[in-house]
Amino acid sequence: MTTLSASFEVDIQHLHDLGVIDPNSARSLEIFTSGQLNSNERLYFSLWGSKLLSTVSLEAKKKLFTQGEEIAVAYFIVTGHLLAIQGERIERFGPGSVIGLAEGLAGLPAPKTIIAVNAVQARVIPLHKVDQFVPHLPQALRDTIRTNVMRTLGVKQLPKGVL
Repeated sequence: MTTLSASFEVDIQHLHDLGVIDPNSARSLEIFTSGQLNSNERLYFSLWGSKLLSTVSLEAKKKLFTQGEEIAVAYFIVTGHLLAIQGERIERFGPGSVIGLAEGLAGLPAPKTIIAVNAVQARVIPLHKVDQFVPHLPQALRDTIRTNVMRTLGVKQLPKGVL
């Protein structure tokens, strides 16, 4: 029996209704600093406009990951929808979702096959770059990242030598 589990998505229509159309416009930056956005919207806005991430466009039916494959890059979804398939379980991801980051940071393979439902625009998070700067972060921040990765993955321990 196939199970459709919870999905995650930031309401980008709400952002557009507020006037947030381009993350680099003066109006959008004004809204960002006004306090009108919730924490998920603020995170979405920050990653969407980050100059450190490149953009990729994916066609419908394009696979991001196949279950079991090594993860070299994570994706922050700007627009579009994807399905994550793991056996009989299906999850739906939309704008604001971050896919593959926790697994990639933990050095684990993709636990699910991820497929674009429609055209998707995403920002790419190269894990080799993240791996380069994490060791230079203060210990408290590294511990916070480690805790968040474990919480996201639902594990009590990460493999030795990770984070």
